[in-house]
Parts: sequence; C-alpha cells; structure tokens
Amino acid sequence: MIAVLYWLAAILYLAGAVAAVVLPRGRLVSLLSTILGGCAAFAAGVGVVLGEPGPAGMLGTGLLVGPLTIALDPLGAFFLAVLGLVSAAAALYAIGGLEWHSGQWAPRCQLAVLDLLLVSLVVLVSASDAALFLIAWETVAVLGYLAVNLDDREPGAAAAGYRMLALGEIGTVGVVGVFLFLSQAGSDLSFAALRSGAADLPPSVRDIVFVLALLGFGAKAGLLPLHLWVPGANAAAPPHVAALLSAVVEGMGLYGIVRVTVDLLGTGPVWWGLLALGLGAVTAFVGILHALVERDLKRLLAYSTIENDGLIVAAVGMALTYRAAGMTVLAAIAGLFALYHLLNHAVAKALLFLGAGAVDAAAGTRDLERLGGLVRRMPGSAVLFLVGALAIAAVAPFAGYISEWSILETMLQSFALPGVLARLVVAFAGALLALTAAVAVTTFVRVYAVGFLAQPRSAGAARSREAPAVARASMGLLAVVSLGLGILPSFVVTMLDHMSPRLWGVSVVARVVPPLFTDQPGEYAPLVALGGGVFRGLPVNGLVIIPAPGLTTITSPTYLVLGEILLLGAVLGAVRLISGRRVERRGPVWAGGIPRFTARMQYGAVAYSNPARLIFNGLYRSRAELVPIAAAARHGTGAIVYTQEVPPPLERVLERPAGWITGEIARRSWVFQSGSVNQYVLYIFAMVLVILVLRAV
Repeated sequence: MIAVLYWLAAILYLAGAVAAVVLPRGRLVSLLSTILGGCAAFAAGVGVVLGEPGPAGMLGTGLLVGPLTIALDPLGAFFLAVLGLVSAAAALYAIGGLEWHSGQWAPRCQLAVLDLLLVSLVVLVSASDAALFLIAWETVAVLGYLAVNLDDREPGAAAAGYRMLALGEIGTVGVVGVFLFLSQAGSDLSFAALRSGAADLPPSVRDIVFVLALLGFGAKAGLLPLHLWVPGANAAAPPHVAALLSAVVEGMGLYGIVRVTVDLLGTGPVWWGLLALGLGAVTAFVGILHALVERDLKRLLAYSTIENDGLIVAAVGMALTYRAAGMTVLAAIAGLFALYHLLNHAVAKALLFLGAGAVDAAAGTRDLERLGGLVRRMPGSAVLFLVGALAIAAVAPFAGYISEWSILETMLQSFALPGVLARLVVAFAGALLALTAAVAVTTFVRVYAVGFLAQPRSAGAARSREAPAVARASMGLLAVVSLGLGILPSFVVTMLDHMSPRLWGVSVVARVVPPLFTDQPGEYAPLVALGGGVFRGLPVNGLVIIPAPGLTTITSPTYLVLGEILLLGAVLGAVRLISGRRVERRGPVWAGGIPRFTARMQYGAVAYSNPARLIFNGLYRSRAELVPIAAAARHGTGAIVYTQEVPPPLERVLERPAGWITGEIARRSWVFQSGSVNQYVLYIFAMVLVILVLRAV
C-alpha cells in the first residue's frame, strides 16, 4: 500500500503538470491533482516513518554511474511527509487565489513547473544512489529558478531567480565534491556502498567531505555566507511558491546535511559538530536581526527562515558533538528535536507565507509601514496569521515551542563534554540562540502589532477585504496542524523516534516520554496515580515530554505549557470576576487636548525596531537620514522625511566584491568569445589533445 501511495503521488504531480498546460480548465485541474498528490505523499511518508517498508525501484542506464535506484527510508520519508502536507495546503490556497484574482492568479506554465518541481523533490528524498540524487538535486535547482522567475508581474523576479540559481550552483559544486570523495572507497555509487566505505577514507578526506557538505547543502538551506538568494527569491515568488521554497526546497539543504554528515559519514571528530553548531548559531542570530528591521513582510519571513534553518543546523551540530564524545543518547535526543523543529517550522512558515499573500492581495502592499487595522477588515486571516506568528516565535502551546525549548535544554547537558573548548563553544552558541529566541518574539510582536492592529496607514489597508474561504481553509489546516504539534508532542516524538536507531543507534522515546500507560511506570508512578491510566491503549507512553531522571538539567516543556495555560486561565478568570463587580461608566477620553487620533500618531515598523537597530548597528551597518521639508515643518504645516537603509547581511563585504570580480572576469574574457567557428574548433582540438596526453601519462 505504501508503494502504491508513493507512485500515486508522483503520478498525480505529473498529471497536474500536464493538465495545467493541456486542459481548458487546466489551472483548477492541476491544483486539484496537486492536492491529491500531496495527500498521497504525506500518507506514504508517515507510513514509512512508522516502520512500514518503503518503495524501491531500479533503472539500468548502461553507463559508468551504474543503475539509478530508489529506496525510501525513514529519513527520506519524513521529508516526503513534510513535502506532501505543505504542497497540499499550498495548492488549496492557490484555488482560493483563482477565485480571488478572477482566474489570473498564476500562469499555466508556472503551475506546470511547480508540479514538476514536486516530482523532482519526491525523487530527491527517495534516491538511494549518488547519481540519481545529483540529477534530482540539479533538477530541483533549475525548476525552482523557473518557479520564481515565470511570474513577471513581480518586480525583481528575474534578478532574484538568477541569484537563487547562481548561488545554488555554487553549492552544487560542493555537493558534487562530496560524492566524488565518498566514492573513492565505495564499490559503487549506492548510498549503502558509500556508507560502508566512508569509514575507510583517510581522516583528511572525511574532513573535506564534511566541510563540503556543510557549505554545499548549506547554500540551499540559506546558511551564511551563501544565504543571499533567500530574501529576494521568497519575496518575488507567489505565496504558494514562497511557502514551498521556505518550507520544502530550503529544507532539502537540511536533508542533505543530515543525510551526509549523520547517515553516510558516521561518527567524526568533535570539531565537526562544533563547526556546525557555531555556523548554525551565527546564521540564526544574523537572520533574526535582519528580520527585526525588515519592512517587507515576505522578506521578513524569509530572514526568519534563515534563522530557523540556522537553529536546526545548530541542533544537528550539537548532536554530532555529543556523538563524537560518546554521549549517544543525548546525540539522538538533539537529532530528534532538530527534525521536530524542522517539521514545526515548515508548517508555521508555510502558514505565514500564505497569510502574507492574503495580506498583499487584500491591501495591495507588503510594507509594514503601509498596513495596520487588518484585524478588523480580515479577521479570519488575522487570527490564522497570529497562530503562525506565535508558532514561529516558539510561544506555547503552538508548534515551535516544544522543539526549540528542548533543543536549548539539551545543550545544557554540555557540562559533561570532555574538553574546555567544546564546553565554551556550546555555551557561547547556546547564549546566542537564547538571544535569538528573544529577538524572534520581538520580531513577530512587531509584525502583528504594526501590520494587523491599530489604524490603517494607507488607503489600500483601509479598503482591504477578507481572503476567500478556500484560501482561509488552507491556512486553517496548517494552523490546526501547528496546534496539534504543540499540544501532542509525545505522539510526534514517538513517531520521529522510529528514525533514531538507524541514524544514532539508539531509541530515545523512553528517555523523554514517561511510561504512564504501562504496568511498570517506575519513577513516574505518581503521575500514573494522577490519572495516567485513564488513557491506556494510546500508541504512546504518555502525554507529556519530560526527561528521564538522569538528564538532570532538563525541565518538562509540557508542564510549562500546562502551567502557562492554567496561569492564563486564572488571570482571565480574575479579570472577569473583578470587572463583573464594578460599575461601568462611559465617557470621552482625555487625550492631552488632541481632538482625534490618526494613523500618523501610532508606532510604525521603523519606530518599533529602531532601538534594536541602534544597539546592534555595529552588525547592521545601517544608514539613517532625517530631512526637514521647509521651515514650516516646525509649525505643523510641513513635513519631516526619515529614511533608513539596512543593507542585507554580508552585502558590502561579500556580495559587492564578488559581483565586481565576476564582472571584471566576464569583461576581460570577451576575447575568448570571438564568434569565429575556426577558433572554437581550435578549442575542441586543444581539449582533446590534453585528454589524450593525460591518458598516456
């Protein structure tokens, strides 16, 4: 059955691509096919993660690379399930977009390219040899570029797509290098052969493979310094494409990092984990700092994606560090919660990008300075966006809280690591990630307060209207999943733990989920006495995430959620009790003599983030300018213009110099492109001669 669902998903995605181009009502048929394909992919992925045998297949090529093979294992199945869930929700939102924009929502070719991209992603996560993996990887890069670039209504889409493709190809060089080095000790290019041969590689070669994997796959995941494509591509892409880019396509970079560093390479030195931990922590901090000052809503969400991808890589680095130190259980816990956070982020970020699309379509702008008051004009979308904002800011009880808290708590176990340097690096990274979490809360408080509350600051925001019911249904689906991931963590941990023995060699579910529903609860007998036996028969040990007694510094995030809910209920009850006993009188509010409040009197996006910009201006390197227009500005009849520029991270020190060098090389290379056929034949002759000489030597 799992194999049928897997192949059905690929066929439905292909059918959607064909229908978008061929059929008269191709857009609607294509999107419906994508929804069904997403449901099939999700079901197949969950089935394999839970232990069902995955589909397998082989295609002979007759070439040196050998046959192309597919074998879906639990790690690939996890990413397949995420792909299916997000693609179904994005396609459902797109159907609402058709209604919203009178059938002019997206070009047919873009929907076809998107379905082909989904097929390539299905192949990528199930490829079991390096050749098929690289083919799928490059196909995803090209189709991702086309998906961003085909909608020419968005200014800057062409440049954003090209940057995405160019930086992706730089990463591809590293990915190719990974498999070239791994193949030195393998009998063929299958993952099984590469895995068994990796241990026989010299330590220096293994080190090179690790660094190439971190940088090559990191380019897709948006890690520094190859993150420059992420804000532009996500801002230029339509909402459903941006949701897939952020939640799935960038996630393939994380998939590659885990596949190579955890699965294929095996245990390495401690510095592998410390490097990944440090790079991830710095990426997360830089990403959220730029999200805090960004005015464009979609670019802000893209910087938030950089932050969360950095956090996930930091968690993987923590797991690698623990494994190198022989602390296998902690390594497995850190790795499990890294995948948990990846799932939480994918759901929440897809919800936020779809919500940003609804805001853009309703108000005609994504500029936070020109929004405001949307909670009254589109209340359904506003509530759903709030769920996504709370989830991505790791606020209980939504997705993100359990995984982010558990990652930070697992890092507190670093006191047992051997070596002062390792403990210092982990302490610094942990402090940086804790600060990142605090800035993330501030960022999304700013987004919601400035964008959805107060009064409209533009005519478009004042005229905004609610998103269509179908679009809200897609966002509602993701919001419900996000809530479920937050309040039912033991189910998620139990499911993800099926991957732990294969990746880490140990199961960890008993270390974080107490056995409340068994006849031998051990240290958790008091919990059973409080009612644990009521839920006997559920496919989990318990309903809370709590550490085993040996993990002394970890507290229970589930209990903190319950405490928060109880405290909130007590506060609301007290307020209601007090307000019900007092006499209410209504009258005009004294406002310092101001006859009427206007939108210009409220905090804007720049004012909200300006204190942080001043504190961290050494990192921002921003420029601000205050220009009074006419002397009458002092008397209330003129104006004062305040402009602020925050360049993208590393633009001045990396992007501009690299662009200048590339331009100079291109300008000076024109002599090789003379247009002369004779000269090109000479090039071919010289190349053949070089090859013959090398073979003779």
